[in-house]
Amino acid sequence: MYVVHENDVKAKSLPGRKHKIIISPWHYGKSKNMCFGVADFPPKSLAPEHIHPKEEEIIYFITGYGEMFFDGKPEKIREGSIAYIPPGVTHSIKNNSDKVMHLVYVFSPPVEQGSYDKK
Repeated sequence: MYVVHENDVKAKSLPGRKHKIIISPWHYGKSKNMCFGVADFPPKSLAPEHIHPKEEEIIYFITGYGEMFFDGKPEKIREGSIAYIPPGVTHSIKNNSDKVMHLVYVFSPPVEQGSYDKK
């Protein structure tokens, strides 16, 4: 299978957001070197800080606006913003809008959902 619709993938609840990893070594498409997914952040929510020790991440914000924190320093985000998170940078997302913040993300190398959340 090469094509899947995001509505056909079940979301996993993580603190402050719901994620759907759609393409990865463990999901549809069986990619080897990256993973792709979507996430929804409820209105006025804050996802906790977390870190990816080895993985790079790129995020594209489709709806909503707010702030993304990189090692505690805020940067404004809005629809159409793109964020790059290098390995080892602590980060979090705050949705300041009154609607769901919807975004897409890519990791390389791939990562399992929630394995990077601080305990």
